[in-house]
Amino acid sequence: MAALEDLEARVAALEADRFDYRAVLAAVNTLGANQREHGTRLTSVEGRLTAVERELADFRQETRARFSSVDEHLAEIKDLIISRNNGH
Repeated sequence: MAALEDLEARVAALEADRFDYRAVLAAVNTLGANQREHGTRLTSVEGRLTAVERELADFRQETRARFSSVDEHLAEIKDLIISRNNGH
């Protein structure tokens, strides 16, 4: 009977081992799905960040152009004031 009990113990150990393997496999699959979801979200955030960077660069160019225009107008006003004060 000891041989039968030994075999039953081995079978039980193998079944427990197989159960542990399935639990680990399920956890790995869940982690993989979670990682894919995070990867998708990260890709989305990167895309939106790139769009914001482009908009910021465009805004920066527009702002520089506006300041340049304002500087030109101020120079013209200054010249007009100086000319008027000099009697021209």
